[in-house]
This record gives sequence, structure tokens and C-alpha cells, in this order.
Amino acid sequence: MAEVPDLENALLIGAFAGWNDAASAATWAIKFLINQWEATPFAEIEPENFFDFSETRPRIRITNGAIRRLSWPANRFYVHKANRSDPNSQERDIVLFLGEEPQQRWKTFSQAMLDVCRQCQVEEMVFLGALIGEVPHTAPVQVVGTASEAAILRRMDRNSIERANYEGVTGVLTVLQDAARREDFRTVSLWGTAPHYVSATPNLPVSEALLEKLDALYHFDLRLHDLARAAQRFTARVTSLVAEDPEVAAYVQELEQRTPNDPNTPPSLPAVSDASGIHRIPMDGGLPSAEQAIQDVEEWLRRFRNDGERDS
Repeated sequence: MAEVPDLENALLIGAFAGWNDAASAATWAIKFLINQWEATPFAEIEPENFFDFSETRPRIRITNGAIRRLSWPANRFYVHKANRSDPNSQERDIVLFLGEEPQQRWKTFSQAMLDVCRQCQVEEMVFLGALIGEVPHTAPVQVVGTASEAAILRRMDRNSIERANYEGVTGVLTVLQDAARREDFRTVSLWGTAPHYVSATPNLPVSEALLEKLDALYHFDLRLHDLARAAQRFTARVTSLVAEDPEVAAYVQELEQRTPNDPNTPPSLPAVSDASGIHRIPMDGGLPSAEQAIQDVEEWLRRFRNDGERDS
């Protein structure tokens, strides 16, 4: 850990790649915040005790026959400090967390995260997640949430965030949220639902919906205009590609006609030119552009059509 930042009443916002991150929508949202707030890294959890490296392998970059960089699974903390020079500022100190779900020792991992949060005077945690659902890409993205306090649940109600209902297996995000709640941190989680037939990553409409609800709850005044336009282009392109395949188009139409009371519907739970940062590369690299995501959609739908032809 670098020098512990001097923070007050800090809020942690985090996401994990893996099981909790359908279509990379949640981790992309954290990368967006890192970019927009120009947050700086200050701490990282050593991966050795928490990962099975045969499952989550390190990555290598080789250039012209030379090994340039070996990257291990990362769970990294970033900081964005409030502007305390302005006495009227409503800004809050923010700790951002961008991680990968470990395979083992989740209780120990959770305690390691909570230790960092205590040192940084974090008092509240918000975790972003994304799940796969049988929902059409043409519908508004459903965002559901959980919270440790009734007052936060009421704020969620006022901002059209459905209260989650779920029973079943879970991921490290929920384990961490439960551990934090037991140690008197306020906790919130927001989950966006991605259509299962669109595997392109990142799913920009889901990322946008998560950020929009986060902004509504905490009044960050995020600059989402560029992201909103990119998400609209993403949806429009998916619509045009779906229309080219009668089988996929019929399935999407069926999803559109379902009602919330349909027993087959799965339960809930699951003006600056480029100020948003959606075209900038974050400090840890790897932020796909909207155009790259749309290309992924095209490639997947092409494979979908080819598989269907082989099966017929």
C-alpha cells in the first residue's frame, strides 16, 4: 500500500470482474468513474493467497520476441479526494475499487478489504453488479438493489430502483457486503440486467443505467451525455442486427410481449466534447470503445446465425 490517503466520511464504490459482472457492465462503470474523476491508485490486495492461477491465469505481453509485461489478477483501490478548498462544495471523498473475483478464502479476502476501508475512513460502500436475464435489449435496463438501512431503501424507491428478491448461490460481492454490514458499514448494491442473447462487452446500456442510478442516489453530477449517446448507438446497432435474423427477431419480440406477471419471467435480482472519459484509456488499461463493443455484437450474431444453419 502507498501512503494512506487522508479522507473523511469516505464512500467506496466497487465492482468485481467475473460471476458478478455480466457483459463487463459493472467493471466498465468503475473504469468510467476512474477516468472521469482522474482517480489515482494507492493500494492493491496481493493475489497469491486468493486465486487459483490455473483458473484465473496471469496475462503476458510479448513484443518482438521480448517479454514486456506479466500481469497478475488485480484487486486495486483508487482515490478521488473532495475539493475542500470550496466551503460550499458537496463533494465527498471517494475510494474506487476495481477487482477480480477470487477463487478462495473469501472471508479472509473480505477482511483485507474492510481493513483498507477502515484505514481510509470509509463509512459507506456501494457495489455494482450485472446479471444475465431474459430481457429484451429494447426495454429500459432494469436496475435492482439491496441496502443495509431502511432510509437507503426509501431513497431507492424514490429513484425507481426495485428492491431485489433472490434466493440461491451468490458471489464474493454479496459475501463482502454481508461482512461489511456486520461490522457496521452502511452498504448498498445495484445490479443491472443484461440481455442473455447479447454477449458483446461492455454492454454500454447496462453500464449507463448503473451509473445513472448511482448518480441519482448520491448526486455526483456525473457527465453521462457522451455515454448515453454511445449506449443509444449500441442499442440501435443491436436492433438492426437482430432484424437481419428472423429467429432472433421473433425471440426478442416474444420477450417484449412478456409482462412482469408472466410466470416465465425470472425473479428480480437479479457539454465538454469528451468530458465523460468514455474514449480514454484508464490507468490499468483495457477500456473498450463503443465501436469495439458493437463489433463484438456483430461477431456474436454472425456466430449465432452460423450455428443455427449447422443445426438445421
